[in-house]
Amino acid sequence: MKRNIILVLAIIVLVGCTGYSPSSPPEITATPQVTQADPIETTSAWGIYDPDPNHLWNRVFRQFYRRTTLNGEEYGAAELDPLLWFDTMYLLNGTSHQQAIEVLDEFLLTHAENLIRDPLKRAMFQRDVWAVFDWLASQSEPYPSQRRTLEALLAQIIGRVTLAKEEILSLPDNYALTIESKTLPTNFQVDHPEKAFLPADIFRSDSAWVSMGREGGPIAMTHTESFPFFARSVFLVFVRAPGGRMATLDFIDTLNTDPGKALTVGVDVVLVRRMLLIDDQGALILSPLVESIQIRHFNPEQHFHEFELSRAHLFNSSADSLVLKEHAFLLFMSHGDIFEIADLPALKVTVPQICKGCHFENPPLPNPSNTQSIISYSRYPFSLPDNSKPMLFATTLADEAQTVIEWKMNHATWKSLKALWNQANP
Repeated sequence: MKRNIILVLAIIVLVGCTGYSPSSPPEITATPQVTQADPIETTSAWGIYDPDPNHLWNRVFRQFYRRTTLNGEEYGAAELDPLLWFDTMYLLNGTSHQQAIEVLDEFLLTHAENLIRDPLKRAMFQRDVWAVFDWLASQSEPYPSQRRTLEALLAQIIGRVTLAKEEILSLPDNYALTIESKTLPTNFQVDHPEKAFLPADIFRSDSAWVSMGREGGPIAMTHTESFPFFARSVFLVFVRAPGGRMATLDFIDTLNTDPGKALTVGVDVVLVRRMLLIDDQGALILSPLVESIQIRHFNPEQHFHEFELSRAHLFNSSADSLVLKEHAFLLFMSHGDIFEIADLPALKVTVPQICKGCHFENPPLPNPSNTQSIISYSRYPFSLPDNSKPMLFATTLADEAQTVIEWKMNHATWKSLKALWNQANP
């Protein structure tokens, strides 16, 4: 019986794509496969920003990204986002809170921002501590005073490691470098549909790939506005239909005018996550760095692949910094800290199953006109605020980035950060 209860809890925790509600568990739309996560190495794995694991930058990163199971296994060194949930108590009380204050105080008192001048590492470090700041600032309870203390310290560090706008724009285009390495096919493999691919021309303005926008806000509204992202990244939705660019534009127009005629067979839909950074003037700048790319191909059933940025690979060689991800801790729109639930093992979800949890076929049979799984069009199950029908159009990277930046500038997390900077520099 106890084993069954644990499995039920695991499913509830791991399926979170239908939204977060503190009072009720999310509706389960698909049952993901779960697997015991492999523990990371406890020493060399934390030499992220410097070969010495005890370097102060590594110690800050380790304090906020390391999570430990009851039996002492460590996770988090290779995770792109901190393993922190809405209801996480880690860092908010007890020893972990005091240790966090001490390492942040040491960083500030010793001006440790001067220890590393490499723009790429400074960009990633800002990104990493900014994610923790937003987690703290996204809600005031519990432990409001402890949150405010950490937020104030993190805000100073975020400001100290900023780059000039020109430095941000000069960071490596890790996606283009991955393509140039020619380690992966650039198109769907009909004979091997399970084989992952990365499209070579997705950012070319004359290619068959079209970036979609919508009237009224960010195209990937749910990703942009939800935990754990809160618009620190620009999420871009690209579509490619068989037949070239005009065929793709016609496909988007058909979604608006006569969706029943929009055939999905052979269509690719890609979600690209591009990193936003804060420059030395306090402005939000879209960087060249791609944090993740999620790919869906309709054949006619859906095939999913996901690549995610690896810090270790990025710092060693940007050419292979995007690595295929097969399992993931579920953070997006989820709650229930798996490190703080008694008897619940540290579980990851398989990437195809976690994708199907939101992008499921409706009806649940593959067919050539199944557009419901393209949430940018259907908004199912994530409706627009006024339940309106989205009007989709071809947009540009710059325009979508500006839409996201404007949303972020009006969000409580950004206002909290700006207020703390203003208090420090009246």
